[in-house]
Amino acid sequence: MWRIHVILICILMLGQTSKAQNWFFNKTDIRVDSLLQKVFVQLRYEIGRIANTNTDAIKYIESHPYQAADIRFGMFGYGKRKWHQLHHYPTYGLGFGKYFFQPSDNILGNPVVTYLFFNETPFQFKRASIGYDFSMGLAFHWKAYDPQTNPDQLVIGSAASGLLGLKVQYELAVTERVGATFGIGINHFSNGRIRSPNRGLNLYGIHASIRYGLSQPRSGSPKTSTTTSPEKISYVLAPFKPFYEFYAVGSIGFVTTFQDRDNPAIYYMAGSASVDAARHYGYKGKYGLGFDWSYDESLKVVYQNDYPGGVPTNLLYWPGIHLSHEYMVHRWTFITQAGVNLKVTGDKGTGFGRVAIRYDLGEHVFIRVGLRVYKTIVSDFIEWGVGYSVYKGTR
Repeated sequence: MWRIHVILICILMLGQTSKAQNWFFNKTDIRVDSLLQKVFVQLRYEIGRIANTNTDAIKYIESHPYQAADIRFGMFGYGKRKWHQLHHYPTYGLGFGKYFFQPSDNILGNPVVTYLFFNETPFQFKRASIGYDFSMGLAFHWKAYDPQTNPDQLVIGSAASGLLGLKVQYELAVTERVGATFGIGINHFSNGRIRSPNRGLNLYGIHASIRYGLSQPRSGSPKTSTTTSPEKISYVLAPFKPFYEFYAVGSIGFVTTFQDRDNPAIYYMAGSASVDAARHYGYKGKYGLGFDWSYDESLKVVYQNDYPGGVPTNLLYWPGIHLSHEYMVHRWTFITQAGVNLKVTGDKGTGFGRVAIRYDLGEHVFIRVGLRVYKTIVSDFIEWGVGYSVYKGTR
């Protein structure tokens, strides 16, 4: 899984050298190369609680607060490109951290994490701002489930997992180079059922951080600055004209089942195909409607007692429809969907959801990584997909 994270980091770097934010608004969004890249380092501390996992074996861990510490290396989006202005001059970069559960010698372990982060502050004041912080990455060194050595650890079935974090925070400029942050947030750890058991882990807590700008202060700036970020560059943006996008995505994944948890060699194929129609209502967002066709070979385990001679193929797939909202940042798009299954099969229920990250390789082709969930936000499977878009209307 570490290879996947390296690939994501490389794609992010490629995105920074691209000549377009998306293929319409940013055709002329050429980076101002004469300007320096403004960078910073940030130290952060977090403390909080583990949400109830309904797992008796880790209640002693849930009864104690967890702690976490990390270091971040990032860049100021101060207007080197137009998309910085669209997103309130954000910060973004790479972070490394470690979580400490109590007691230290526990059946979960104390994982280390590495992640990409994006911080946007829609509400800005003279010396402060309020915004959100989104992170996505990997966690390593879990004490994974093992039928012999760790049979009671039913939360994370693998030594590595995915990480999603969302925080709301208040930022204050202390000096021209130093900024302080205080906030609350949640973190979710899961391997997307690639390795069972996988009940997942949800953490909620508070955090504080100190950020130090490594770039030289602005020439002629006052001793007491109103912000720790570089002086911002403003652009006159053309009025947005809505248009439509039609796209198709094909995805594939692999899953395991709780029943087969003691046999790590057993995997089942899963996947989905979807077609969507989306309306771009602004430079940063679009909403749409789509049709899904999903497949999960692990449903054979659900039906095996009912069909001893072999489970019919038609029970392994089902159609559905969904509504979606997509938030666009540069070539990246954060996707959230809520849908209804038009056919109820196995344990899938009637409702499902999807969270996904899309990266545009060009005007038409993109890649997408998503997590499909069902019932009460239970991980269904991770989708690794490729898609193709066409457009209609003024852009």
